[in-house]
Amino acid sequence: MTTRLSTAALLGLVVAATAHAQDSDPEPATLHEALAAGTSWVKLRLRLESVDQDGITKDATAFTLRTLLGYETGAWNGFSALLEAEDVSPIGNADYNDTLNMEPRPVIADPNGTEVNQAFLQYSGFEDFTIRAGRQRIILADARFVGNVGWRQNEQTFDAWSVETEAGGVDLYYAHVTNVNRVFGEDSPGGDHPMASNIFHAGYDFGGVGRLEGFLYDLDYDDQADFGSTRTVGASFAGSQELDDGMNLLYRLAFADQSDAHDNPTQVDAGYLNLEAGLELRGWTVKVGQEVLEGSGNPGDKFTTPLATGHKFNGWADQFLGTPDAGLEDTYLSLSTTLAETKLALVWHEFQSDAGGLDYGDELDLIATRKLCEGVDGGIKFADYSADTHSSDTQKVWLWVSFAF
Repeated sequence: MTTRLSTAALLGLVVAATAHAQDSDPEPATLHEALAAGTSWVKLRLRLESVDQDGITKDATAFTLRTLLGYETGAWNGFSALLEAEDVSPIGNADYNDTLNMEPRPVIADPNGTEVNQAFLQYSGFEDFTIRAGRQRIILADARFVGNVGWRQNEQTFDAWSVETEAGGVDLYYAHVTNVNRVFGEDSPGGDHPMASNIFHAGYDFGGVGRLEGFLYDLDYDDQADFGSTRTVGASFAGSQELDDGMNLLYRLAFADQSDAHDNPTQVDAGYLNLEAGLELRGWTVKVGQEVLEGSGNPGDKFTTPLATGHKFNGWADQFLGTPDAGLEDTYLSLSTTLAETKLALVWHEFQSDAGGLDYGDELDLIATRKLCEGVDGGIKFADYSADTHSSDTQKVWLWVSFAF
């Protein structure tokens, strides 16, 4: 599914589809009423991103606007449909390597482009059961293994059919994915990853204790030898406990095992582990943890997460979006709070290899976000990676404002 539309055409499509949209009963009697009962949205994100990276003479600066236009019908006999289009446009000069223009500057992976972001048909006529077919957003748990990479201006979505249901208190999810629409856009050779992959996820809430989740991700790529087909099985448990004096204890344990699968020519036998503990007290939250993605040092024999929202983990400077062959141990400390209606967070990372005893480097991350008014949010974000044996010193700064209508 590789449809390209102009921004004007996208706007016209949404306006035409929603010209008569209004509130009505949740189950309209006719198809016409279902269309009229639909909802539409416009979301804009204006962002300035700057990158200063040692070893590259020129800095990178990207000033871009991301536009999302969407429409969802009302339900008719259990059926509904959703269409969402996305446009990413640079404002002014594109003084950055967007992965397509090959500017001699650091990479900022926000290429110019317009495409269909989501387009699916959904059936939810049975209680606690939804089936969806088409291009769709998939975010499982904290997006550590499967996510939408929502930080980039061009969102990652999936061509798939999926089923979501609940049985005996257990949330169940299955998707068969035929293509990954990656953040690099349709004009990029790496913009699409055709596959025949199966994704299983289950979760159960233990009231007052935590949530247990289990998963199986069977990835079968058509021709991406550099990513490789793998089978990952794992589980996680996370929760909190109230202590004395209004203090909450936070905890998390996650583990997984990954092996080569299907036609992967590389032998893979690698594990994943995340241990985290924290405290909440008087509006402050502190967490300490370690995340390990194993790697033997042999090319390709490492734990990988190709469908994850990678920016969310292992430092916002994005130096570990791909796991090094020697693996990764990320020891981190975070502190967060809200002051004067502004959310603040600080994260410190120490990066080492899993094999070979290498000190990769360390990183300081800072963020401040605030709701400016109804439908308008803004923020500033900073990442400073200091390299020892991996990559090079990198500083990144972001400033953005988002609008939702």
